[in-house]
Amino acid sequence: DHPVIIGLAIRLILMFALPSLMDDGLLLQGVRYTDIDYDVFTDAADHVAHGRSPYARHTYRYTPFLAKLLALPLEYGFSTRYFGKILFCIADVICGYIIVTLRRRKRVLSGANHPTKGDKRGWKNFIDLSPELKDALWWLYNPLPINICTRGSAESLVVLLPVLATVAVADMYQIRPSSSANRWRGTLPIIARACFAGIFHGIGIHAKLYPVIYTISFMANFSRQQQQREMLSRNSTQQNPKDIGWRYLLSEQMQFDPSKSKGSSTFPWKHPMQILVLAIFWVQRLLFTMSSILFLVVSMGTVGILTYLAVYQHGQEALDEGLLYHFQRVDHRHNYSMYWYWIYLARGRAEDTLSQLAGKAAENASLSASAWGYIPLVPQVLLLGFSSLGIAPYDLSFALFCQTFAFVAFNKVITAQYFTWYLCLLPLCSDRVNWNSKRMYFSLGVLIVSIITWLLSAFSLEMLGWKSHRQVWMASLFFFIANVNLLHSILKGYIESKKKKQLEA
Repeated sequence: DHPVIIGLAIRLILMFALPSLMDDGLLLQGVRYTDIDYDVFTDAADHVAHGRSPYARHTYRYTPFLAKLLALPLEYGFSTRYFGKILFCIADVICGYIIVTLRRRKRVLSGANHPTKGDKRGWKNFIDLSPELKDALWWLYNPLPINICTRGSAESLVVLLPVLATVAVADMYQIRPSSSANRWRGTLPIIARACFAGIFHGIGIHAKLYPVIYTISFMANFSRQQQQREMLSRNSTQQNPKDIGWRYLLSEQMQFDPSKSKGSSTFPWKHPMQILVLAIFWVQRLLFTMSSILFLVVSMGTVGILTYLAVYQHGQEALDEGLLYHFQRVDHRHNYSMYWYWIYLARGRAEDTLSQLAGKAAENASLSASAWGYIPLVPQVLLLGFSSLGIAPYDLSFALFCQTFAFVAFNKVITAQYFTWYLCLLPLCSDRVNWNSKRMYFSLGVLIVSIITWLLSAFSLEMLGWKSHRQVWMASLFFFIANVNLLHSILKGYIESKKKKQLEA
């Protein structure tokens, strides 16, 4: 419990101290600590407190329930200056607590023991840390989430907490064969967890939309859990997942088979009918198990109910601004994405066109400019498909991390808050990443250099006023390449470790 208390104390101290020093100009004049989004939140809460719609505040594009929550102090005559930040800091610490708890539980289940300092040599012996401290360093003592929540970002409350809660409920599973267990005794706990996970997942989708990319992964994982449970209940002597009904899964066929000759593939690339049969079989396993169907129904039902309530109270504007806007969001400011310069140029051309046209022609130009926002979704869909089908049934947290990392890297808008979307999942699968390899050292080094390059370029544009748009764009391209290279290194190391384990078995 001490890391949680210390983590909360650090956040609260910085939340009060840094805005007082920087927002009031006592330190680093011209640089504001509080996020501009926090002003949007508090203004929207003020509108709600006075009986108006939160969307009366320009650029408020979040769920109306967030503004209602932040408006609670105003109803009792208190200020909202710190209430929202305190709430976000508490939510961030709860996220850290979930991460620490999941890591400790995994360590207990795996029976992993932390090596003593005598087991290591040189500098590794000097920096050897206890497992508890490592758990806390991933999030509770991590400067990035501390900075984001203390500045007034709502990410931890509206999206990270529901996502981690969903993972915690879905991953709460360990196969324990019991010859006396019948089918329903083995399935009911999974069904209950699917319902609870569906509620959390629905809240996350309604609040931020992007967690919808996890839906198929959760369904696949729940479906595989149920199939394992049912098969083990019928035959408790079978404990290998390959022997209990998943041998012919599409993702199973993509696994490495050491019995095959070198250079050959276990996947039937040259037999389209076999691929079709495998795909149909996999879809049946994915969609036609009780747990996966319940998860889908409950999560979509939760989204539907919350969205209906929002639209019922605030009209079509709640649907347009709080949900549909995020499908085609294009923003060139403070954007790490490689698409930002194209967005900047396209918006400028659209504004020039609209100023010269009228009527139907202007409307068509506006629609054409907004439709551009859908183009970057294509590579994201392709990348998400592989991680959902090939990894999620076997390794949920690693699959969610990979697809979130890819989603953010290929997204048309990337802000600092987006990095927390996958950083909160990394601690749950860090043991599957081969950190101690030359390839990983190189990839991390390239990523660090790309971040520094981007920050220096953005500083020259934003703070110094230099006309360095193309330099920032080149830095964004460099950052994108560094991210793709890092993801490639992570996946390559993951596959190699799987091959090694299978060869040893």
